[in-house]
Amino acid sequence: MWIFIALLLIQFAISTLLSELNLVHLKRVAAAPPPEWAARLDTSRFPQMIAYSAANTRLGRVSRAVGLGVTLAILLSGFLSTLAGWASALAVPRVVQGLAIFAVLGAISYLSDIPFDLISSFGVEKRFGFSTITLKTWLLDQAKSLALTLVLGVLLGGGLLLLIEWLGDWWWLAAWLLFGAFQILVGFLAPVVILPLFNTFEPLKDEELREKIEALAQKAHFPLGGVFQIDASLRSTHSNAYFTGFGKTRRIALFDTLLDQHTHEEILSILAHEIGHWKKKHVFKQLAAGLVLSGIGFLSVKLLLDIPWLYETLDIGDLYRQVGTAGAVAAVGLYLVSILLSPLGLFVAPLANWVSRRYEYQADAYSLDLYDHPTALETGLIALSEKNLSNLFPHPLVVAFRYSHPPLIERVAAIRAIVMHTRHRRA
Repeated sequence: MWIFIALLLIQFAISTLLSELNLVHLKRVAAAPPPEWAARLDTSRFPQMIAYSAANTRLGRVSRAVGLGVTLAILLSGFLSTLAGWASALAVPRVVQGLAIFAVLGAISYLSDIPFDLISSFGVEKRFGFSTITLKTWLLDQAKSLALTLVLGVLLGGGLLLLIEWLGDWWWLAAWLLFGAFQILVGFLAPVVILPLFNTFEPLKDEELREKIEALAQKAHFPLGGVFQIDASLRSTHSNAYFTGFGKTRRIALFDTLLDQHTHEEILSILAHEIGHWKKKHVFKQLAAGLVLSGIGFLSVKLLLDIPWLYETLDIGDLYRQVGTAGAVAAVGLYLVSILLSPLGLFVAPLANWVSRRYEYQADAYSLDLYDHPTALETGLIALSEKNLSNLFPHPLVVAFRYSHPPLIERVAAIRAIVMHTRHRRA
């Protein structure tokens, strides 16, 4: 039990330290930004940027503390033992017993997160002029999310529990293949089944921009399934754009807020960057890396579930000896293993983020080559960051642990270096 508690406290301490360090660093640099950047950025927005970061930092601090408290209460109160005993006594198949435990633990997590989601949506985001969501829309989103979670939870959670019960020592390999296939399937179905549940996708109304986008995709030999705009302004004024889907379901999705806030040139340069990820095969490389890591993860889970003291720790050793790793026992074991393994994400993150940031630089370079407009990508990224009140001066440690994209300052510097090199080469 002390191992569980120590891991939870270490994770909480590191996450909190990174957040506080980031805020202190932002305040210090923003108070006296480098002269070359002070001339390029809208310094009048710096106080609001700092206030927005501070508000999110405070909310995150309280949210993490509550999450830690809830988890410690579950571990130390004997609740898991009682829950396992209750579920195992249900006159239903073992897989349903395990799903009942998942449902109870999931409900506790969901209910403990709800206040912070409300404060974020109707407090912080409203106060800084971002949130446009109504209570009705928020409630509908929650209902849809819960329904989707329930369906996927029963399919994946039930499938995992059945594999553990049926396949003995080789369940982890079958589970790995199952989850890998599911991940790929979602890539195909998300644009046409899941995402439309939350946003309305409609063909891009700006015909001139659509023609420019199609010409850009044709120039890059990018197989495009369609160009759509989505009603993001229904929930927020934050702007963004993304590619989604595989094969015939591949499509470009543009936030309506992006269309209102950016020029055609900036939008095209940002989309050229996204095409760069496809041309450089970044999506498939990350998918492959994710599959390898998930395989290691499933094997690790299997090895940990086979350790008897895992169940003795929470007084379900007798139940484990009666039914083995199945049903309610397997569900409780998976919950405990998730606590053991979750801190490892902190140590894997720097390497994964470093690779991701390298991909972003490569996609930027491709964008400048594909779309021959030397300033559009720079001005587009600056406008996007400033409008979203993004932290322009994150602490280097926070960048290492949390940033999958390079900080704006470093990214723009790299873009300018490429532009200057191209000009010298052409000269």
